[in-house]
This record gives sequence, structure tokens and C-alpha cells, in this order.
Amino acid sequence: MSITLPAGIPIPASVAKAQAALDAAWERYSEAQIEYSDALDNGYLERAQARDAAAAKAATLAGKPVPKGESEVSRVTALRGTAAGVIEALEQQIRAADTVVYRAWSASAPELREQAVEALKRTEQEYADTELAFRRARGAFRHSVSALAAIDHMVRGKRGPAPVFIGNEQRGDSFTKLGRDWLKDNVVSVEPGDIVRVMYGGKVGEFATETAEKLVGAGVAALVDDDA
Repeated sequence: MSITLPAGIPIPASVAKAQAALDAAWERYSEAQIEYSDALDNGYLERAQARDAAAAKAATLAGKPVPKGESEVSRVTALRGTAAGVIEALEQQIRAADTVVYRAWSASAPELREQAVEALKRTEQEYADTELAFRRARGAFRHSVSALAAIDHMVRGKRGPAPVFIGNEQRGDSFTKLGRDWLKDNVVSVEPGDIVRVMYGGKVGEFATETAEKLVGAGVAALVDDDA
């Protein structure tokens, strides 16, 4: 087992020692799997027979005697019992080491619980403070976006109330991106001077320069000459 402790709470020395022993047992198990792979994998006998056949074919084609010594089949067949015993022993060691890890955690539990309770109190307050700061910053950002829209509304000589940015984070976008997109949707420029007027669909509309250029370039809109 393993527990992810809060920041500032170290893993008990007894747990670290037990975990290191468990990791070492897993490492030995992995090495054994590689060492005895010829005798452990499914289809080990067929592959050994294929290697024997390939060796006999190569010797015959070369005009040499077919190997009469230990074959691959006999080698892996003899090795399979050894491999099974080694793997079974290593699995037993892993289970035993895992039990030691669990007991080390259990013995440390009372002390760790006290530390975790203190960490909860501390992080709970930090979370509350951070959330409050976030809400205040989000409100200030919302008001700033709305204020820019209202000022832009007035600069363009429009009467009546300007649109107000509320924001909807359900799409998963950042609040900043939502605010920027809202300004674009309402033809409000963050940088002064990049709003232009074009004739589009028989009506005069105001667009950001980039959007206006795309419309004009596509031949569906024309720039309005305010000086004409």
C-alpha cells in the first residue's frame, strides 16, 4: 500500500525502509522474468523447436554435421522447472515485503493522523483565503471588462446602457479568455484604434481590424470611408 502524505509530512523511516525492500523484491522479480523468459513465456516449447530446426537446417545446407549436443528443447525443458521455482519464491518474497510495508504504515498511523489533521486545518484556511482572493480578482476583472465596454460604447457615440460582462465558465475556458472573447464579440477593442467600420450584408458594422480585413479580403464586405 502507499499513502500520499500532505506537503511537510515526511514518510516515516520504518515505512521508507520497508518500501525500499519491497522495491528491491520487485526488481529481482523483473530480472528473473527476463533471465528465464525462454522457459516462462507462452509457446516456449514451439520457439525452442523452431531454433533447433533452424540450427539443423543451417548445418545441413553448409554441409556440416547436425548438432548432436544439448538441444534448445532439452535446455528450456530442464530450465522451466527451475524458472517456475525461482518465480514462485520471488512472488512469495514480494507478498511478505508488502505485508511489512502495510504493518509499518499501520504502526505509524496514530502519529501521521495527528500531523494530517494539522495539515488539514492549515490547508483549509489557505484554501479559503485563496478562494476569497480569487473571487475578488475575478470580480475586479469582470468590472474592468465591463468598464472598457462602457467607455468604448460612449466613445463611439452610442446612447443607452452598455453591455455588461458576466462570464460563463461552463465551457472550461479560462475567465481571462472569456473576457477577451466577450470584448471581441461586442466589437470592443482592448487596444485603441483597431475598430473599423465596414459595409457588410447591406449594413454598416464595426469590427476589429483583423476581422474586417478577412471580410474585405473575402469580398463580402467593403471599408466605409467616414471622410467621404
